[in-house]
Amino acid sequence: MSVVATQSNLTRTDERSFPLSRFIPWGERIVGYGLLLFAAFATMAPFLWMVSTSFKADAEVFQFPPSFIPQGLEWQNYLDVIYLPDSGRQLVNSLVFALGSTISNLIFCSLAGYALARMQFRGKTIVFALVVGLLMVPAQSQIVPVFLIVQKIPFAGGNDWLGNGGTGLLNTYWGMILPTAATPFGIFLMRQFFTRIPSEYEESARLDGAKSFTIFWRILLPLARPAMAVLGVLSFQSAWNEFIWPLILTNSRDMATLQIGLQLLQSGPDARWNVVMAMATLITVPIIIVFLFAQRLVIDGAVTSGVKG
Repeated sequence: MSVVATQSNLTRTDERSFPLSRFIPWGERIVGYGLLLFAAFATMAPFLWMVSTSFKADAEVFQFPPSFIPQGLEWQNYLDVIYLPDSGRQLVNSLVFALGSTISNLIFCSLAGYALARMQFRGKTIVFALVVGLLMVPAQSQIVPVFLIVQKIPFAGGNDWLGNGGTGLLNTYWGMILPTAATPFGIFLMRQFFTRIPSEYEESARLDGAKSFTIFWRILLPLARPAMAVLGVLSFQSAWNEFIWPLILTNSRDMATLQIGLQLLQSGPDARWNVVMAMATLITVPIIIVFLFAQRLVIDGAVTSGVKG
């Protein structure tokens, strides 16, 4: 019996020491890695071309055959973007819109997700079904109704109590942020994550006399940091890259965002595409920074919470 047990232990040790991936033929592994490298390059190629063009001189942009590596680094293209008349104001508008939308999504979606996952109330199933149903509604079909609602808000922008006589929240930060303050996807994401947290945490807290909001704020929300990080990244990215809604809502250059400024910069026959690419590169940098920061939060939250995200 001891010999059999020893052989069994040696077999399990060998399996752990020599995983199956080591026995995959070299040809298949080379083909697999080659496909992954090709997919990675195909994904990164547009971004790398944008960065490369942003450092080119005016004459080098349209030369044929095109060159991937610029002959020199034209930092003046980035200085031209920074010194544009409205670039500072557009940056402020984009930051206010993106941060406002992100913070409001984290607050309202987490509260709604907690209510749908943990609380019992009449009509809960219907509410959740409506949230899931809204995921199937195209965002483009909601632009006109949302615009009219924002325009007809009572007591805003000179409106009376019926919503007439003024402009409502048009051409304001609140008008940009409120329609994106809580998204169906954010509510669905938080609800699904809260349902995966073991109920023992909540039951122990209730035995100690904790109320629902205390349980949400002190116990469940810290455990939901991975989902909060994902929701924050997606909300910031969506608002930062939004073009249609700020364009429709605002009618002055003072409220234009960076996306609108980029469109204005590339419109017309005299557009300098190296400067356009420089502005597009600068616009992309905050998204990369937020993603890298949130990636660390996802890892830390998954390790410290003990709940797989």
